Amino acid sequence: MPVVLLVDDDSRILSALRRTLRREAFEIETTESGARALERLGLDPPIALVISDHKMPGMTGVELLTKARARYPSTARILLSGWTSEIPAEELRAAGPAAVHSKPWDDGELKATIRTTLDLD
Repeated sequence: MPVVLLVDDDSRILSALRRTLRREAFEIETTESGARALERLGLDPPIALVISDHKMPGMTGVELLTKARARYPSTARILLSGWTSEIPAEELRAAGPAAVHSKPWDDGELKATIRTTLDLD
């Protein structure tokens, strides 16, 4: 079963995402920082998909996804942010997300994107 890592500095957002995704065909792990997410990416079992918020202290979601892409290219990436219009296009391209979803997200759209990204359909 694939493992999805949710990254957001707001524990309420992580709880909401966990509730939204709890019946899906993958395991869910959470962390509240980009640095911890990078640590987790280096461990087993491998992470199939990282879904990260953008605005976080210490490391933005785009920075996290860019580092994840360089170190773990087979790990898929999705950016989730309330500030998508503020992200420079070249930085977003470097991060290479499979998708960018705005906050607040649409549950159905997010689930569909995850299923497609993980080839679960």
